[in-house]
Amino acid sequence: MLRDAVAVHHAAREALENVHVERAGRSPLTAAGVDSLLLMDQRTIHQTFSAAVERLVEQVKQDRSVLAAVLCGSLSHDTVWAKSDVDLLLVTIDDRKVGSTGLALYADGINVHAILMSRTEFRKAVEGSIRNSFMHALLAKGRLLYTHDPTIADLCATLEGLGERDTQLQLLRAATFALPSIYKAHKWLLTRGDLDYTALWILYAATPLARIEVIGARRLADREVIPEALALNPTFFKLIYTDLLNTKKTRTAVQAALDAVDGYLATRRLSLFAPVIDYLREAGEPRSTSEIEAHFTRQLDVEGVMTACEYLADEGLIGKASTLARLTKKSSVDVQELAFYYMDSPSHVR
Repeated sequence: MLRDAVAVHHAAREALENVHVERAGRSPLTAAGVDSLLLMDQRTIHQTFSAAVERLVEQVKQDRSVLAAVLCGSLSHDTVWAKSDVDLLLVTIDDRKVGSTGLALYADGINVHAILMSRTEFRKAVEGSIRNSFMHALLAKGRLLYTHDPTIADLCATLEGLGERDTQLQLLRAATFALPSIYKAHKWLLTRGDLDYTALWILYAATPLARIEVIGARRLADREVIPEALALNPTFFKLIYTDLLNTKKTRTAVQAALDAVDGYLATRRLSLFAPVIDYLREAGEPRSTSEIEAHFTRQLDVEGVMTACEYLADEGLIGKASTLARLTKKSSVDVQELAFYYMDSPSHVR
């Protein structure tokens, strides 16, 4: 089934999005350093990390090729622990000899992953990042430590806003990301009756569903979205996440969790998938899956929209059709490619 084919792709992308890019190249703490930090309480650990960063930044300020320092990651807005490292974005002058790269620093026994980015690249990252995307959340939850250039401070200030269009695209991305895992959960419950594996696929879907909850509340969605979603909607996320982790998996409990997931998407489907419905409405005629995927991938950076179209067709909100296609540029035989179209009067809407 086409849905099954994209499930692995989406699971792989989720894994990549949940791994912080700054982990590459990090240098490990010495055993003695880790042991000493483990003996500290949380307040002392935070003070130790903050003091190390403060001393490092005082050094960096003397380097006139570095225009600004932005503290990102846990130390800027969350809790650090003994094995944390520090994420520090350094905005450099626009010079080809400087370049954009990453460097693992060692500051008073603390790992600091420095991300060097030119002022031009930083501007592109801020202005080009879709609001509530990974890059946007990373920067928006960061803290500007200093800058020699007021325009950089102005750019950082713009990160606080969440536009309606960006919110729609992030909701679409999260919903599309959740669908393959939900389909897998249905398959394993229906065909195998495997409660453990069904529950696992529901748990895979918990993260994108949590992103929907957090983004829908107009909050920044970072990697730790499930705890925040639990606070926003405790009844739902207890059922599909906490209970599945901590209680015995019975047919009734797993089915209830899966039904809750289906209901959660169904009540939000028009808003979650609005960009797809609007695109097909404006097209005015069937669009092939390759055309749809190309549009959303290249223009809006949203992949796997065919799965969303399948869902909307199953829900009776759009129609299925076919268009002529050829398998290769040298093919002389026409085949039927799956296509979707907007319906003025949706059929059997559930």
